Amino acid sequence: MDTKQTAAFEPIGLVGLGLMGQGIATCLLAYGHEVIAYNRTASRAEASLQHIAETLREMVRRRIVSARAVRGWRKRYRLVRALSDLAPCRFVIESVKEDLELKRRIYDELEDAVRARTVISSNTSSIPITLLQEGRKRPERFIGMHWGEPVQVMRYLEIIPGKHTGPRAVRLAKQLGESCGKEPTILKQDIRGFLSNRMMYAMIREAFYLVERGVATLADVDRSFRNDIGWWATIAGPFRWMDLTGIPAYAAVMEGLLPELCHSTEVPELMKKAVARGAEGVSNRKGFYRYDKASAEAWSQAWVDFTYDLRKLVEKYEKRVKL
Repeated sequence: MDTKQTAAFEPIGLVGLGLMGQGIATCLLAYGHEVIAYNRTASRAEASLQHIAETLREMVRRRIVSARAVRGWRKRYRLVRALSDLAPCRFVIESVKEDLELKRRIYDELEDAVRARTVISSNTSSIPITLLQEGRKRPERFIGMHWGEPVQVMRYLEIIPGKHTGPRAVRLAKQLGESCGKEPTILKQDIRGFLSNRMMYAMIREAFYLVERGVATLADVDRSFRNDIGWWATIAGPFRWMDLTGIPAYAAVMEGLLPELCHSTEVPELMKKAVARGAEGVSNRKGFYRYDKASAEAWSQAWVDFTYDLRKLVEKYEKRVKL
């Protein structure tokens, strides 16, 4: 991206340095951007320095970016202690937890701090952007940018304009995503959960349904999914997959199967029980599966390795077909 385009959104402000926030910061820095970051807890902000340094080294080792590209990143990353310190930013990414009132309080401060034309984006996973625009002084500059984890490797990015989002905000969000090696998808409607989350949660709901009805075990469901959908889903989305394997057969199956699929609007009991017992997954070694320290670390590392390898594989096939 040329200097003129980059100047339209730099420096970039970042609010929230949890797992996703640190990944976004790493991604921005890896592709040469200047970042001013704020986190309510100063200790977490300081901890981001080590995480970013280690992740950038890994990106260089895996040849995602060059050593030259990340050299001097520390000079482009500034931690601040107040939201008002984001005043110089031309583009802000909010990445705090899914709490509507918390986000609104942050936006109240941000709107008073930054300039009138600064775009403010939210890394919300499901909250409609139009809802976030309510009560804003300049709703046209608010937009959704849904990043995927691990941010620094995945090419996924969904851009969600709200009802009042202006074309400039859409254009700059797309440019920023592309400058970070993403392949942005711009939604035509502001809908809760956006694209990938709606499809994923429909699948997860059916997975719980099958286990809770006794059709199969957790491991059975995971195995079938991994060896079927997981086999083709990276190179082909659902519509491409139907093109590849014959459309009429799917229409025939739909007639009998769709009425039988789970339509529940309740959180599955199995999920409620997992949350009630404090399960967070491999991070605290309590999940749907059992983990000890070694197996949790092995799964975490396998996910990182697989993600890097998968990116390289996709790049290989991109040369043959337009994915």
